[in-house]
Amino acid sequence: MKMLNDNNGWDMISIKEEMTLSTKSIENMNLVAFMVKQRTNIPTRIIQDIIMDVKNYGQYFNSVGPFIFEEINSENDWVEGYHLLPIDLPLIKDREYFFRVHTNGFDLQDATSIVHWYLIEEGVKEKKMSSRNSRDAIYLDYGAGLWMTEPINDNEYFLSYRLYLDPGGSIPDFAIELMNKMSIMNVFKDVVSEASRRNIVTVP
Repeated sequence: MKMLNDNNGWDMISIKEEMTLSTKSIENMNLVAFMVKQRTNIPTRIIQDIIMDVKNYGQYFNSVGPFIFEEINSENDWVEGYHLLPIDLPLIKDREYFFRVHTNGFDLQDATSIVHWYLIEEGVKEKKMSSRNSRDAIYLDYGAGLWMTEPINDNEYFLSYRLYLDPGGSIPDFAIELMNKMSIMNVFKDVVSEASRRNIVTVP
């Protein structure tokens, strides 16, 4: 999480419309992390509400392709969910993981994150899904994400989503990074689109 939170070491690789896409090498990891960033004035509460609403992800994420998301458990400031990620490559198994998404920062020193998520260990998955007939899929080992806000002025801020995800198995690194690149951009666009729609509706 701290590596994602740190603004140092990011290299911008593209600009598309109002979004910038950057990568960062992570120590002792084979893959790079990705960050997508955009200037906005959407209230952060709206962004939080969308990302925490795991059970309704299917209504918001229209650009990320086929997937299965399920809410498993929730408390006041966190939600646990399940994600089945189909892999459209010959002889490659689908991926799955459980995650917990929290509002606010990942520790007391993190004052810029509005939502963070991380993978839940597979042992927890077995307990939660003991009655479920799961598909034959590989369980992810490494993954985390941060949604961050950095003020520009009284009305605007930079919204960024930062992601590290390693699906493991025999998928070539270049294919993984291509999938992660497309995934983070599509998720970000869908969240901003839904948040913009809600913001227009709530404006008096």
